[in-house]
Amino acid sequence: MRLLHGPTAFTAFPVITLITLITGLCTSACAGAGVRPKTAHDLSPSSLYPLGAGYAWSYDVDTGDAQPTLAVARVVELQNGNATVATGADSVLRYSVRSDGIARADDSGYLLKAPIGPGASWTSGQGASAQVTQLHVTLDTPAGKLTDCVVVDEHNAGSGQHITTTYCPGVGPAQVISEMEVRGQTLRVVARLRGYTVDTTSAAQ
Repeated sequence: MRLLHGPTAFTAFPVITLITLITGLCTSACAGAGVRPKTAHDLSPSSLYPLGAGYAWSYDVDTGDAQPTLAVARVVELQNGNATVATGADSVLRYSVRSDGIARADDSGYLLKAPIGPGASWTSGQGASAQVTQLHVTLDTPAGKLTDCVVVDEHNAGSGQHITTTYCPGVGPAQVISEMEVRGQTLRVVARLRGYTVDTTSAAQ
């Protein structure tokens, strides 16, 4: 196992996102096994991506290399509903937790927008749109079997990047698949949840 560092062919996480998640040096320790969600059927944005100070997620990332890579995301600041998620030494994502969902801090769109239901869609960023494509998905990960998960497909018309993120209640992004055509080849990066530290009793609501 090696830590993923330096620039990659992608630049995004969820989304987590994945691409921004894996572009920087992972400086924090691997997140451990997570606290089980208290409301497994809660499909609200704040349940599908709980954001609280110190929350952390670690991922096994397959970039097509022979060696596995490790990526870590951690909430380093939470103030007045505004969350900063560090995804590397010099890489952060900023979100605003609102009553109608989790918005990007630059107001370019939403990571997750209520209500979460079949076919629900929203603007997810500059030139990007997202849509709920599956509900009540069961996902096996190195962190364990997760249920009642939601799959969100995000497409950026400008870059051609396609990101499929599986969010699980009380856990967060559990799997992120990112694809992009580069010079006639499809580059594919897959991140699967390895461990997480989340306490749903204190997440931002």
